[in-house]
Amino acid sequence: MPLEFSWLMPLCTPDWAARPGQWIQLAQAVEYAGLDGLWIPGGALCADSLGVAAVLCAHTRSVQLSVSVPPEVMLPAALATTLQSLQSISGHRVRLHLPNSEHSAFGEWLNRDQRSERIGEYLEILQHLLASNTEGFDYQGRYFQLESAGVTRREIPAPSLLLDDTQSHTLVAAHARTCLLAPGHPLRLAQEIQRWRQIRPTLEFACTFGLILGESEDLAWETAATLLSVPQLPEEPLATLLRARHPLRRWEVHPNLLQREAGQPLILVGTPQQVATRLQELHGIGLNHLILEGGPSVSEVLRFGEQVLPLLFQQGLRKERLNHD
Repeated sequence: MPLEFSWLMPLCTPDWAARPGQWIQLAQAVEYAGLDGLWIPGGALCADSLGVAAVLCAHTRSVQLSVSVPPEVMLPAALATTLQSLQSISGHRVRLHLPNSEHSAFGEWLNRDQRSERIGEYLEILQHLLASNTEGFDYQGRYFQLESAGVTRREIPAPSLLLDDTQSHTLVAAHARTCLLAPGHPLRLAQEIQRWRQIRPTLEFACTFGLILGESEDLAWETAATLLSVPQLPEEPLATLLRARHPLRRWEVHPNLLQREAGQPLILVGTPQQVATRLQELHGIGLNHLILEGGPSVSEVLRFGEQVLPLLFQQGLRKERLNHD
């Protein structure tokens, strides 16, 4: 199975309200560079993901739009209607991620078992309303009650669903096409993938990674030190340091993979060839979909498309040679 890439849209920064033009520019750069999709995050501190997705539909033609929508912010019947509209105007390019986080920020104080039961009802309703069915839908659950819902549905393909690995195994196995794994060492990711495959062999897997490219390995780590806060940097230029003495290497958990704190996404740091090699390894352990983030975003997206994707094509990890339109 080819390796897919989505680029994480920067919608959760403190100054997100001043960035709409930059979002469009970044989305178009992702499409031009040949990546597969945009990851549109959602949360209490983010711009409205559904609204952003609607805007980007008008400014892109082919990239997938993976939209993250906390299930606490919208009732399932309302979300189904919105998703159908997005599918229609985007040409069936929408994927849905329902994150399992920030419950209290949206006013939900259920315990873990209650949340699992509620999201189970939510998914049952959502997938029924997104299926091809012209009759009204009645539902009586503990958390949701519907009467004659979905009477205005259209014959539109339902978005594929991504769920976090923190959801119950039963829910992920029953409803999700893709499981979003928490960041971790490649060995831990491999173990998680094998564990999930015992539950559902056809499940696909995604994970988020940072990206810092350099013309040389030293330049990549120098750029990383510039972008990341590193305490007590030595006075000498970073490019003259030996590999073992580079301050950031203290957090290198795997070749070319940096993780400053547990739970944070790992960051790919290196030359295009080194990054392509690591991506091949990640694909080998079972990852199908990588969500990338980097900055400055547009230049890094274009660099990835020009310097890394052709190497992955040579390795057989891309469907076809990418052409810029």
